[in-house]
Amino acid sequence: MNDIALKSALESARHFTPELLLAAAMLVVVVIDATRARWRDALNFGLTVAALGGALASCFLLDRTPKTLWSGMVVLDPISIYFKMLLIGASLLVLVMFRRSRELSGLVLSELYALLLAVTLSNLLLATSNDLVMLYLALEMVSVTSYVMVAYMKGDKLSNEASLKYILFGAVSTGVMLYGLSLLYGMTGTTSLPGIHDALVGLSDQSRIALYVIALFVLAGFGFKTASAPFHFWCPDVYQGAPTPVTAFLSVAPKAAGFAVMMRFFFSGLATPLGGAWELKADEPIHWQPLLIIVSILTMTIGNIAALTQTNMKRLLAYSSIAHAGYILMGIVAASRNGARAILVYLLAYVFMNLGAFLVVTLVHYHDGTFDLRDYPGLYRRAPLLTLAMAVFLLSLMGIPPLVGFMGKLYVFAAIVESGPAWFAVVGAVNAAIAAYYYARVLKTMVIDAGNEDKPAMKLPALDYVWVVVLLLANVLPLLFWEKIEWWAGESLRYAIR
Repeated sequence: MNDIALKSALESARHFTPELLLAAAMLVVVVIDATRARWRDALNFGLTVAALGGALASCFLLDRTPKTLWSGMVVLDPISIYFKMLLIGASLLVLVMFRRSRELSGLVLSELYALLLAVTLSNLLLATSNDLVMLYLALEMVSVTSYVMVAYMKGDKLSNEASLKYILFGAVSTGVMLYGLSLLYGMTGTTSLPGIHDALVGLSDQSRIALYVIALFVLAGFGFKTASAPFHFWCPDVYQGAPTPVTAFLSVAPKAAGFAVMMRFFFSGLATPLGGAWELKADEPIHWQPLLIIVSILTMTIGNIAALTQTNMKRLLAYSSIAHAGYILMGIVAASRNGARAILVYLLAYVFMNLGAFLVVTLVHYHDGTFDLRDYPGLYRRAPLLTLAMAVFLLSLMGIPPLVGFMGKLYVFAAIVESGPAWFAVVGAVNAAIAAYYYARVLKTMVIDAGNEDKPAMKLPALDYVWVVVLLLANVLPLLFWEKIEWWAGESLRYAIR
C-alpha cells in the first residue's frame, strides 16, 4: 500500500512542476534574505524572475489530458493550464515592469519577492482546486499573503490601515464561506467537487432550498476575492493604501484565480460542467442565474457610479476593477461553453489593459509624487508617450474597438444574448456607457485641461518606456491574430472535468 501511495505521489509531482518550482524558489529567496548580504535583493530579484519564467515555460510541457492529482485534491486539465499561464504571466509582468516604484524606494524587497512567489503558488492551487479543503486552504493562503503585501510599507499609516481593513473584511467573508462549505459537506458527506455533484442529484425540495442558502454563503468568499458586491468594500481603501505594484498585482492575479475557482465550483460541483444550462437533472433544474444576475448588476453599477466622482487615480481604478468584475460575472451567469470562453478571453484582456493603466500611474507618481487626477493636466505635453499609452489603456477598458478590451466585452455580451436573459446584456451595455464617462474624464484632464505649464518634461529610463510600449501593443495587436487566441480559449474548454 505504501508503494502504491508513493507511486501516486511521484506521478502527481511529475505533473506539478510549476508549483514545485515556485515553492522551491520561495524557500531559497527566504534563505538568501536571511544572510542579510547587501547583494541579496538583486540576487533574489533574478531568482524570482527565473522561477516565474521557468514555471511559465513548464506549463507548455504539461500533459493536457484531464487528470486529478494528490488524491483528487487538485485537477490538471486544459482550463487549469490556461489559468496557470495567465496567473504566472501576470506575476512576472508585475515583477519586471513595476520595479520603479517611489513607494518601495529604499526598502529591502527580498521579502516582497518571497510573498509574490507564495501568493502566485496559492493562486495556482486555488485555480486548480477540486476539493473543498484545498479550495479553502488555497483561498486563505492567497488572503494571508496578500494582507502582508498590502502592509509592506511598514511606516506608512495608510498602508497599515488598508491591511487592517483587508484583514477584517477577509475574516468575515471567508468565515461565512467556511460555514457554507461545512453545510455543503454535511449535506453531501464529501468534500470532493465531483462527489458533491453526484450527491446532489435528485435533491428533495427542502434540501434544494438549503442549497441556495449554501451557495449564497460560498459566494461571500468568492465575492471577496473577486471584489464583487456586496463584498467589495475593502477594495478602494486597500488599492489606495497598498504600494502601487501590489495594487496592480491584486487587481489582476487574485481576481483571475477567484473567477477560476468560481467556474470550477459552480460548473463542476453544483451543475453540469460547461454543458448548457446549470442543472443537476434535466427535469429538476436548479436556477442559479437570478442570484448571480443580482450580484453582477450590483457589482458593475456600484463600481461605475462610485468611480464617477473619484479624483485619486488608484481609487478610480479600484472602482473600475469592481465594475469589471461585474462584467466577468456575466460569463458565469451565461453558464455555457461560450460563457466560459468569454471569461477566459476577458481575463486575458483585463490583465493587459489594467496593468497598463497602473503602470502609467506608477510612473507618473515616481516622477511627480502624486496620484491625484487634478495634477494630470498638461500631461500630454510633458510625457506624450505615456499619455498616448494611457489613452489606449483607458479606451480598452471602455471597450472601444479594435482594442482587446472590446473583444472581452463582445464575448460576454454575446454569451448572455445567446443563453439569456437578453435584457441583462442591455444592463451591461448601459453600465459600459456610464464607465465611458470617467475614463473620458481622465483623457480630457491629460489632453485638454490647462495646467502644469511650468513643469519640466518627464524623463524616465528607456526600459520603462519599453514596458509601456509592450503593454500598449498587447492592447492593440491581438486582433491581428485573434483566431489563435480564440482557438487557445476554445481548446482550454475541450474537456469537461467533473
